[in-house]
Amino acid sequence: MSEQKRVVEATAEYVERAQQLFGADFSQVTVRFDLKGRAAGMYRVQKGERVIRYNPYLFAKYFDDNLAVTVPHEVAHYITDMVYGLRRIRPHGKEWRQLMADFGADASRTCSYDMEGIPQRVYQRFPYQCDCTGHELTARRHNQIQEGKKLYFCRQCGSPLVPQPDTSE
Repeated sequence: MSEQKRVVEATAEYVERAQQLFGADFSQVTVRFDLKGRAAGMYRVQKGERVIRYNPYLFAKYFDDNLAVTVPHEVAHYITDMVYGLRRIRPHGKEWRQLMADFGADASRTCSYDMEGIPQRVYQRFPYQCDCTGHELTARRHNQIQEGKKLYFCRQCGSPLVPQPDTSE
């Protein structure tokens, strides 16, 4: 059986355990293997769909650890959302910690893996200039400047940051 299939089955088993604990019927959550970066897993509700996303690279490199820790961690987020609602409790609050204890899982929130060979998300930066030096701004700040919503100033000389002219032609 493939590792991803084992993860999907483990996710379903934790949901079934939660159904017994709460005496409720929870639908199976959508599982995707499309997460990148440092996070091993993520639960979110997007456009009304509840989804658990797993990082296939971290699962491939640290399968047993993620099966034992990340899967119950994300299922606990899903179940606490279904029982209490996302806005009414803290993400790693007492309800979530209690469910992790009921699952017999470690309730720590993060893990530190060696990220060697794991694809990392690279954020696009935009070159800007002030009177004294060059700067690189995030896409968010760049867009706010382009839309005329914000101005950013150099911390050293105080002059406004302006886009560097494109010299690639």
